[in-house]
Amino acid sequence: VSFVLGLEGPTMPVELNCASSLVAVHQAVTALRQGEVDLALVGGVNAVLSPGLTREMAELGMLSPEGRCKTFDAAADGFVRAEGCGMVVLRRLGDAEAAGDRIWGLIRGSAVNQNGATAGPTVPNGPAQERVIEQALSRAGVPPSEVDYLEAHGAGSALGDPIEVQAAAAVYGRGREEDRPLLIGSVKTNIGHLETAAGVAGLIKTVLAMKRGLIPRQLHFQDPNPHLDWERLPVRVTAEDTDWPLRPDRPPRAAVSAFGVSGTNAHVVVEGYEAADGAALPAGSAQPVTASTPEPLAELPLAEEGFTGRGMRFLPLSGKEDGALRDLARQYSSWLDEHADAGTAEAVLADMAWTASVGRSHFDYRAGVVFGDVASLRDGLKTLVEGDERPQSMAATKVAFAYTGEGSQWVGMGQALYESEPVVRAVLDRCDAILREERGASLLDVMFDRADSAGALDDPAWMQPAIYALECALTALWSSVGIRPSAVVGPGLGELAAAQAAGVFGLEEGLRLAVARGAEEDLEGIEVASPALTFVSSVTGQVVESGDALDGAYWQRQAREPVAFDRCVETLAELGVQVVVEIGPDAVLGPKIASTDGAGMPVVLSSLGTSQGDDGFVAAVAGAYEAGLAVSFAGLFAGETRCRISLPSYPFQRRRYWIEARSAS
Repeated sequence: VSFVLGLEGPTMPVELNCASSLVAVHQAVTALRQGEVDLALVGGVNAVLSPGLTREMAELGMLSPEGRCKTFDAAADGFVRAEGCGMVVLRRLGDAEAAGDRIWGLIRGSAVNQNGATAGPTVPNGPAQERVIEQALSRAGVPPSEVDYLEAHGAGSALGDPIEVQAAAAVYGRGREEDRPLLIGSVKTNIGHLETAAGVAGLIKTVLAMKRGLIPRQLHFQDPNPHLDWERLPVRVTAEDTDWPLRPDRPPRAAVSAFGVSGTNAHVVVEGYEAADGAALPAGSAQPVTASTPEPLAELPLAEEGFTGRGMRFLPLSGKEDGALRDLARQYSSWLDEHADAGTAEAVLADMAWTASVGRSHFDYRAGVVFGDVASLRDGLKTLVEGDERPQSMAATKVAFAYTGEGSQWVGMGQALYESEPVVRAVLDRCDAILREERGASLLDVMFDRADSAGALDDPAWMQPAIYALECALTALWSSVGIRPSAVVGPGLGELAAAQAAGVFGLEEGLRLAVARGAEEDLEGIEVASPALTFVSSVTGQVVESGDALDGAYWQRQAREPVAFDRCVETLAELGVQVVVEIGPDAVLGPKIASTDGAGMPVVLSSLGTSQGDDGFVAAVAGAYEAGLAVSFAGLFAGETRCRISLPSYPFQRRRYWIEARSAS
């Protein structure tokens, strides 16, 4: 398991027969409390693979001839072997709350001991069981009378069941009110005896019952075991579905027992959980999502208020093969049928996208379903399920940013992103402040065509700094979602933003060049550095080498000479670029790159799509995700407060591995 999942912490198989998985829980809790681990996967699995052990159990009288586990009943005659696997994820409460995990319950205390010398190695020891219960309660700091329910080991043994009930009653009966008996039950009557996985099965049942306020009925309990004085014992078997006996002054509490045939006793005390804000399942606690900017712009202040909600989202879906991806889309369609309708709050869909983004692994077969509401999400999922186009496995790593130049501007460009994205606002506000200081007028007023604007966007004096500022803001926005270029290129004015992205000069120096493009005197005093990444010159169409100067003389030449864009595209192909992201107000360069003849052409994405609006960015990130790029999803939710919710899990593609019997020779 550690090899397959890449786990590097302590991995310990625990073999203590029927107590194995609950002892493993105790070991993990101890390791967490001592700081040995920060997170633990704990559980057990049982598979009946050969007749030998079953035959031995039958000969020892452990198995029910009727095939039923009749725990605590007079007719109890053994258990039924069962197959299954149960796993829980454990971490310290503070860590789980900080991560926004969906918390099902708390482990308050646990203990493990051994029967010692008894009448026989398989004979239960009542006093030892009492001691393990007392130790677990002591570590939990919980009085025995405040435990509502016991998930008993209850294997349907005519000898073991009475001993277990008496031991539990001896401890949990202390100080208990007569009208509040200890409720007891055993999941073995419902699903059989999972043996090494029995303890974790009982733990899972118990926390689910606490969270949902209902203890499921224990089956096959008709006539109470006559060896127990049920009228005097402070216990009651949950022979019917039973509402959890809630108390207003404390959370629900329960305990789980597991006893191994080798004499091992394990006991765990658990408690219900409710977040400080009152949030209940299926949501985790609300978590603020912070924005981030690339290092050169890290000093820019990020506003926290005054933003509009994001109108578009995308749901990332993935699988290890095409069939799994389509099955996952079907599961999400069913999830929508159950949890959403036309009037579903935007927050639910946003939490869905958030959980699918940060709460799931992302495999090679991918689809990014872009949506603005329930209807568009349904349509996107239907297309994925029923469409003829089969998703392909992609794993792109080399990305080029292509920056557009003059003529790509349009009134209102970037406004929607300015109003919803903290990173975009930070960059544009800085550029606006610089021009206000120099000109006494607002760049943003011109870009967004506000009433008091000092000029028209088509005026080169405003158009050039506007395009440059927007492209720098888009570069920062892409960085906030984890996508950075390995190469940059930009014809004309776009090359200034490309140079800024490559670290040739800073945001303010580039803006100065954009304002005074072609004016030789305004190039003085600007310090330039060698590109920090592959920089394709629009003048030569070649990669700028480390010794080549990108000084004032270069930018004078760049402003006057024709653009060698076809050669730039050839260079990108030679570099093995797999994805080209167009950075600019409109889709200008992308179509030219996409229409170029040649094998293995890159995926081309446009940051804003068309001059009709700004919604193209989310679709572009979805395209980058489908191309196999690693997306930092937090950037798509920056400034929001999101919760993890219950969503469809991975649709494993079931295959049959049954070994066919060989014909007799």
